[in-house]
Amino acid sequence: MSFHLRRRTFLGALGALGASQLVPRLSMAADPPPKRLIVVFTPNGTIYDAWAPTGTETNFTVGQILSPLTPFKDRVVVLDGIDVKSARNGPGDDHMRGMGHMLTGTELLTGTTQGGSGQPGGFAGGISIDQRIANEVGTTTRFKSLEFGVYVRNSDVWSRMIYAGSNQPLPPMEDPVKAYARLFAGRELDNAALALLLKRRQSVLDHATATLDGLGQKVDSADRARVQAHAEAVRQIEKQILAQSAACVQPTPSGTIDTSKPENYEATGKVMMDMLVAALACDQTRIASLQFSRSVSNMNFPSLGISDGHHDLSHLGDTDPNAKTKLIAINNHYAKQFAYLLGKLDAVKETNGSLLDNSLVVWVNELAKGNVHSHSPLPVVLAGKCGGALRTGRYLKLASQQTHNNLLVSIANAMGIGITTFGNPAYCTGALASL
Repeated sequence: MSFHLRRRTFLGALGALGASQLVPRLSMAADPPPKRLIVVFTPNGTIYDAWAPTGTETNFTVGQILSPLTPFKDRVVVLDGIDVKSARNGPGDDHMRGMGHMLTGTELLTGTTQGGSGQPGGFAGGISIDQRIANEVGTTTRFKSLEFGVYVRNSDVWSRMIYAGSNQPLPPMEDPVKAYARLFAGRELDNAALALLLKRRQSVLDHATATLDGLGQKVDSADRARVQAHAEAVRQIEKQILAQSAACVQPTPSGTIDTSKPENYEATGKVMMDMLVAALACDQTRIASLQFSRSVSNMNFPSLGISDGHHDLSHLGDTDPNAKTKLIAINNHYAKQFAYLLGKLDAVKETNGSLLDNSLVVWVNELAKGNVHSHSPLPVVLAGKCGGALRTGRYLKLASQQTHNNLLVSIANAMGIGITTFGNPAYCTGALASL
């Protein structure tokens, strides 16, 4: 009887601990850190020959475009052979369909937005895979999901990739100041007070461990085993708190950024990535997305010495070596941003590795090749181990063109959502067996 009373008292003490929005959650030690999903978008297709790795599945060299990912090669899967088959059907032009189908696997609705070809289109006709997952794993966090955008600027089918449902696009946060205010302005504790609270939690856990150790000397062997298991649970909670506490701190605000200037594109992206990682580290959400510009983006890149618009360059012919060189440089620049995000995730240490190890980061595009508006092979990079659900360190060249709806099913399965079909079932045969 004494054991049960003390156990209830202990659990009650844990539940009564004060909490800030940015204090890591106390979870039962038997549970590993949660899985997280991050979707990253960059526009206008790629240059396949410079994107694709060379070598075998497990012994490969990343190409020129993906070279910034070399430090993370053991934790990525370069996925070659994905075909967005659904995007060949329905309203809209190829850019519109690519953007709207990319995460939904569902045709666009009829609408009034006229693209460069085809019939006018509207928004996507179904939920995006991140929101399907968020509906199950996002119910216990402050935000079910968080959507970040960098120079998106418009509100149309070319500019929306996240959908809560049919005809329900979710706009990304584009203003770094407003995003910071939404995530961190309401925080009740400064960093010093946060450290003090963590120390107090540590003291409670120390006291609980000592109490359980003493109790273990006073009970029979069966109860002693339960006491020892509970004491180990306390120790694991302690490890989780200590692992997360250093990372669970709001990023330093960098002041107002003039997002009308192309030269601030990279700086804005890094601020957004810093906030995204902080939100995940503090368990404010487990589902996030980062959208660099939009489909048909005509951003130029002063830092690369490129004044031409990205979309304009993507439409030039394969025989234009100057355009090809610039497009490789732009896509390599995006790979550097992706590598920055992976590095920030990897810097957050958790009990079984890092935040990157417990995440699935999906980098996608609305097109395969810009000047022909193709949808295959879609350039896809997966990163992180998703808590052990993903076998990484691979260049996975699929034997036949696999429909991207199957990839979306695989993403859900890796996140613990047991679905067998997603989007339009006409384009889905189940999860990718090779992942």
